[in-house]
Amino acid sequence: MMAFAAAYIGLMMVTIVYIALCRTMGWSYSRYAFPFVEFGFLYVLAFGSPWMVRTRGHVYIELLTAAVPDAVRRVLTRIVAVLATLICAVLAYYTARITLEQYAFDTYDELRGDLNIKMWYSSWTMPLGFGLMAIEFFRFIFSREPMHTGKAGVVGEDA
Repeated sequence: MMAFAAAYIGLMMVTIVYIALCRTMGWSYSRYAFPFVEFGFLYVLAFGSPWMVRTRGHVYIELLTAAVPDAVRRVLTRIVAVLATLICAVLAYYTARITLEQYAFDTYDELRGDLNIKMWYSSWTMPLGFGLMAIEFFRFIFSREPMHTGKAGVVGEDA
């Protein structure tokens, strides 16, 4: 999914250049180019986020975990992972309900009704992304290697 997100970012860049070039030259361009970029932000976020959690590339702050002893850090990092899992699971549930409702009622995007773009086209990736993030955070609850290293200001070995 992260490879798809990375490829989509590249396609978004090409599409933005295409739109800008066409506008500058006074040419017409596909009406679907702009929604492709707009939806791309949601798709890239939903497809890339689980991988970011897995590799600890997401934003988290280790000021507190770096200030406490190792025994407290092991418990604290598990508590944070449980909370993150629960939050992502709740968001996955509610975004799935919204997506299914939009699909069932066959609603159209009001801004792009003339393009026949359905509302669920923009929301179907959210339950998928939140659900997979919940799984990734859940892994940190039982992992030997905790989510927080206790090194404040250090992103990882690659930094």
